[in-house]
Amino acid sequence: MKKIILVSLVLLVASTALPAASPPVRIKDISHILEARDNQLMGFGLVIGLRNSGDKSQTGFTQQALSNLLSRMGVIPQSVDFRSRNVAAVMVSATLPPFVRSGQKLDVTVSSVGDATSLQGGTLLVTPLQGVDNQVYAVAQGSLLVGVEPTAPTNVPYVRSQQLTAGRIPDGALVEKEVPVALEGKTSLTIVLNDPDFTTADRVIGAIRRAGYDATARDAATVVVGLSGEEIVPLISRLENLTVTPDTIAKVVVNERTGTIVIGENVVLSPVAVSFGDLEVVIGDVALYSDGSGGDDTSSDNRFRATTSAKLNKKEGKFTVVPASPTLAVLSRALNAVGASPRDVVAILQAMKKAGAIKAEMEVI
Repeated sequence: MKKIILVSLVLLVASTALPAASPPVRIKDISHILEARDNQLMGFGLVIGLRNSGDKSQTGFTQQALSNLLSRMGVIPQSVDFRSRNVAAVMVSATLPPFVRSGQKLDVTVSSVGDATSLQGGTLLVTPLQGVDNQVYAVAQGSLLVGVEPTAPTNVPYVRSQQLTAGRIPDGALVEKEVPVALEGKTSLTIVLNDPDFTTADRVIGAIRRAGYDATARDAATVVVGLSGEEIVPLISRLENLTVTPDTIAKVVVNERTGTIVIGENVVLSPVAVSFGDLEVVIGDVALYSDGSGGDDTSSDNRFRATTSAKLNKKEGKFTVVPASPTLAVLSRALNAVGASPRDVVAILQAMKKAGAIKAEMEVI
């Protein structure tokens, strides 16, 4: 016995693609200035003050780093191996934004590199943060925020699922050296789109030219604006606040694990018929009963038999006719009308893509 729900999706492809319904956004929200870029910093450090949840004695680099630290502090380690479960070796990372000056603070992320079980309640010691050029640009130190209440019971599944070996320190790094950004004296300014797209780049060029500036595109992601001797800061501010409507590709993103489906507005469907079905079997609890008349005499021959119940649930099939339309809303209403679950919709969309009915890129995450 099988339930088959036949959904007829009669969708006509429009002669021309529908325009994107995206609202206008500022250029600064979809791009950045090439000359003003972020820089990544990283360093190796130690977290102390853990409650017997640090690295084990088998983690040699933790003990070596701790011995080197104690030696610099004037404490000479003895010949006996020094062991402590209150210390963990970590890697510290941060992002250095442009135009940050010496003395400003940065947020840092701290992650365990050993076999520590938790960094909850730990304190990061002074850790130099270096760039790719091996120069120290910031120094990090402070108490970690792991995100789990220290008094929460450990037998709660939600608490156990939290990540205890990584945390953050808000304003935990002090900038010691700035990265110079030279904008004065330049004859051009380069705008880089966060999501390269030829149509979006052309619209950015049109918006800049309408504002009275000379702009050309090198490729789908790079727009070059000529400078005519104006002050650089007011010019960048005017360019960043120009609005354009970015173009988006037709894309469908599905997550099979959670049943999440995200479908872009530009997705166009061809005529297609889809059917799906499932079988629901319900097994009842096992029931025991005695077949015999033993009464209270425990020596009598009592026979016990087991029985169970099973039933098959089948919902009534539905036939849904979708009016001709290339919009996504029609497909959504059709799938909801037949009671398809998110996981069923994921399977349907994958089959439609395989058949060539979905004119869009599909990404499964």
